[in-house]
Amino acid sequence: MQVGGRSQTLAEVLARGLLPTALNGDSPQHLANSLEPLPYRAYSISSLPQDGCVHLLVRQARRDDGSLGLASGWLTAYAPVGAEIEMRVRANPNFRLPGDDRPLILIGNGTGLAGLRSHLKGRALAGHLRNWLIFGERNADRDFYYREEIEDWQARDVLERVDLAFSRDQATRMYVQHRLHMAADTVRAWLATGAALYVCGSIVGMAPGVEAALTHIIGPKALERLAAEGRYRRDVY
Repeated sequence: MQVGGRSQTLAEVLARGLLPTALNGDSPQHLANSLEPLPYRAYSISSLPQDGCVHLLVRQARRDDGSLGLASGWLTAYAPVGAEIEMRVRANPNFRLPGDDRPLILIGNGTGLAGLRSHLKGRALAGHLRNWLIFGERNADRDFYYREEIEDWQARDVLERVDLAFSRDQATRMYVQHRLHMAADTVRAWLATGAALYVCGSIVGMAPGVEAALTHIIGPKALERLAAEGRYRRDVY
């Protein structure tokens, strides 16, 4: 059949479209013409080119009825091992590592750890060891992604400091912005030595909470100056 000006099989068309909830006896060509394309999904890459493959950290989304999300369901449950999955790499120049060995404070939650992991791998490869990770999730026993790797980085001094905020592991909710407040003096000290801030993760809750905490710690003008200098960078979604 012809779709988009080129010949495709029905299987190829169905793989790229939102499937209808019911079929009304439509012909394959009419069905192909009526399908809406699958929505775009973006994931932070958690690996380096030197790894020889792309690593993603994907949270399996579930709808209210228990069904899986389109992209996360396919990636985590439905796609067979070895299946071909169409992707494209989109550059994010605003979230690149600095070219020097300045200290980094890396802040994130949930799957935002992916973008921070790739930066930590790059820092380890370059031998830049002044790195501080502030990471938050729900439960340490289920949601401490890359735990062994992070603990290994601590043991090898790739990570000078790690602060964790597992919100559901105590009666009072604990988030990364709370960890920032608790370490305010150390944040100011690192920034005074030229440290840069990298924030990756949820645009709802975490990112504004972190920005509010940083504003409280160093003031709005200082935070604006860091952003202008390229020392406050975000990859939030």
